[in-house]
Parts: sequence; C-alpha cells; structure tokens
Amino acid sequence: MDKQRKIMTAILALLALIAVIAVIDISLKIDKKSKSDLKLTLRDFGQGIEIVRVEGPIEMSDNTRAFGMSQGAEGVIKQLNDIEKNSNIKGVVVRINSPGGTVAATQEIYEKIWKLRKKNIITVASMGDVAASGGYYVASACNYIMANYGTITGSIGVISYSPNLKRLFDKLGIEMNVIKSGKYKDILSSHRDITPMEKTLIQEMIDQSYHKFVKDIALGRNMNQDDILPIADGRVMNGETALNNKLIDQLGTFEDAIIKAKELASLDPDAPVYEHNVSPFKEILESMKNIFFGRFSVNKELFYNLDRIEYR
Repeated sequence: MDKQRKIMTAILALLALIAVIAVIDISLKIDKKSKSDLKLTLRDFGQGIEIVRVEGPIEMSDNTRAFGMSQGAEGVIKQLNDIEKNSNIKGVVVRINSPGGTVAATQEIYEKIWKLRKKNIITVASMGDVAASGGYYVASACNYIMANYGTITGSIGVISYSPNLKRLFDKLGIEMNVIKSGKYKDILSSHRDITPMEKTLIQEMIDQSYHKFVKDIALGRNMNQDDILPIADGRVMNGETALNNKLIDQLGTFEDAIIKAKELASLDPDAPVYEHNVSPFKEILESMKNIFFGRFSVNKELFYNLDRIEYR
C-alpha cells in the first residue's frame, strides 16, 4: 500500500508541475503579445478570416497521439459551427493535409463547409503536402481551391479491403469457430475466401459511395459529372495536373490562400487572421489525462469483421 501511495503521489506531483508550467506558458504568451496580437485569439476585434485545419486521416473522433491531439471530423465541425455563429468571421481558409479517411466523417465535413458557403461565408481550400481522396472531397466543398505545384491530390475513389489469410491459416492448421446471426455477418473475414454474392454486396456499397463522391465534387466545382468521371479512377496527380483538369482553381501557397480569402470576402488586406492555437503544455496535459484516466485510442478495426470503407 505504501508503494502504491508513493506512486500515486509522484503522478499527482507530476501533473501539478505540468499544470503550473502550462499556466506560466500562457502568462508569458499574454505578456509578450501586444494588444493587436492578443485580439487575434479572441475573435471579436474586427472582421477577418479564420484558419481551419484538416490534418491526417479523416475520422469522426480525435486521434490521440503521444503529445497532442489530431483534430477529427467532430472537432473540425465544432470549429466550423463556431465560425457560423460569429458575425466577424467573413471567410475560412481550410488548410488540408490529409490522404483521405472514412466516408461518413468526410461527408460530414463536406456538408458543413457547403452550409457555410450557402450562407455566403467565403471558403478557400489550401492544399499542403497531400489532399487526396477524402482530402480532395473536403476541398471540393469550398468556393475556391489552391494547391502547391508539388501537392499530391486527386485519388478520387472508394476502397474497402481485407487480407485473405486462408492459405496461411490452413498451413498453420488454424481453424476459426464462427457463430453468427446471419450468413453475411462475417463478410470480409480474413480466415476464408469471399463469396461471389458477398463481393457483389460490397461492390454495390462501394459504387454508391463513389457516385455520391463524384456527384458532390461536381456540385462543389460547378462541373458536369461526365467531365469528372474520366479522371475519377483513383489516379493521383500533382497540383499542376489538377489545375489542368479543373480540380483546383489556382496554384499557390498557404499565404496566397489567405490573401485570396480576404479578397473574395471583400476584406481589407490587413484584416485579422484568426486561428485556435493550442499550447504544447495543454497538449501534454491532455495526453497525461488520457493515459491516467483510461481514454486510450482504440483501433476499432480490431472489433469489426467488415473493414471500414474509405476515400483513399
């Protein structure tokens, strides 16, 4: 008991120390900021634009990393909801650096951006290293899309996959005991071959998601679906090729996208640019909380026989 008490005391002391450091860090940042800098974090000191970041694989929930959080679709949508309610935010730059992700999460971000667009809040997509598949899907909801020459984008398509380990199982003498409520409940299981009917069912689901993907891109880009289909075969392309295929509007940097957003929103070039900045110490505190209070990130694919369908 004494040993356990000492361990808990040490943990609490460490958390308290991190909390103190975080407070000091915030205080130092406030002291260093001028009044004009400080207002950029308050979003109520004049009309401007806000940065929203879509980074990493797109999933509904936040993905906990070693020392920080990768904002999931729910976090992105929450930020967009806040923007919708703030009359001072006249434009949004959606900075995308993502290879794609799950279908539903991607569609929710798309729909929210489209809602802002219909309310005449300017949205400009800025592509970083990668904005492919689901990453491009999100971008297509914006009024205007920018990419760098070297940005990897495109990859318009849907995929579902599962390894077939049947031969390996047979070689090792492994047999799976399966008790299921319906004949398709273990569809895409790794221990057996997929049946023709199962393949048909999965293909139908993939095709439905794909057609929705192409339809939404056409809507966002104000193009005909027939013009998109020839390049909607999963191919990736750089920014220059994407421009030639009318998937983007301009080649340019993140800074260029900010300038463009102000221009489209009829704002002064010196209008403020808002962004939620998270202190690294706050990120450490969040990670410590997750570790000590059991909020571990779980790979949900371990618990489902049907591997997730993705825009990748």
